[in-house]
Amino acid sequence: MKCGAGALIIAIVRRMQLVELEDLPWMPAAVRDGGTDLLDFGFDRLGFYRGVVPKLEALLDRTGKTQVIDVCSGGGGGALYAIRALRDAGREDVRFVLTDRYPNEAGRARVAERNDSRLVYREEPVDALSVPSELDGVRTMWGALHHFPPEAVTALVASIVRDGKPLGFFDVAASPALRRLPTVLAPVAMGVNMATLFVGSFVLVPFVRPLRASRWALTYLLPLIPALVAWDGTVSAIRAYAPDELLSIARSVPGGDAYEWDAGVAGSALYFTGCPRAA
Repeated sequence: MKCGAGALIIAIVRRMQLVELEDLPWMPAAVRDGGTDLLDFGFDRLGFYRGVVPKLEALLDRTGKTQVIDVCSGGGGGALYAIRALRDAGREDVRFVLTDRYPNEAGRARVAERNDSRLVYREEPVDALSVPSELDGVRTMWGALHHFPPEAVTALVASIVRDGKPLGFFDVAASPALRRLPTVLAPVAMGVNMATLFVGSFVLVPFVRPLRASRWALTYLLPLIPALVAWDGTVSAIRAYAPDELLSIARSVPGGDAYEWDAGVAGSALYFTGCPRAA
């Protein structure tokens, strides 16, 4: 066997910064929002973040903070799940401010429907790398960290450390099985996953709220939303971080040694938290 061929066979899938369709600036908002709405709905129904909400609650208790500044909120997804879980646990004191670089109309509608005085969706665009100083609180991100390449994660963490804020990031965790998968088998695994998500989109869309004509049209007449969900949902797994990768990044940023870092996996969800030691 030639050396090159042998190397190909034993190579395993590593994290790859493939492009997700929702990240493309020219992607129509109706398609982008329709896809994120559908993914958020699926995560909510699965209780995907159930195991990591206690990590956020512990961070709030430790820092004494009662406000959460959520970045890259999209349709609300994980943040709305978290606030509901905290309310169910009797935590009525926590205020959530949802923000996004591209504020999501459906997300704002969901927030308005809650009629919760301690839950707002900021109308002005907010860049996760440059959060306005008046937005003080625990900095969170749900289901978006994998969109950032390592250098952007480093810049993101560095900006939060520079501001002296506690952080809690929650996302899809890197799959050990996928990481061990020979590269030659990766296309097969991706194809199966994409087909499942594509078909599943047609089943789930009728249950997503609020109802939107554009979401139905872009699913059943022109299936752009199922295509986005199939591709982005699959690529997310390949872009997902492992806990040790995030801890390595956190400890490398200026001022990172003044924080206590924690990262791990609960179920299939990743958690990554940081708290200033002086807090």
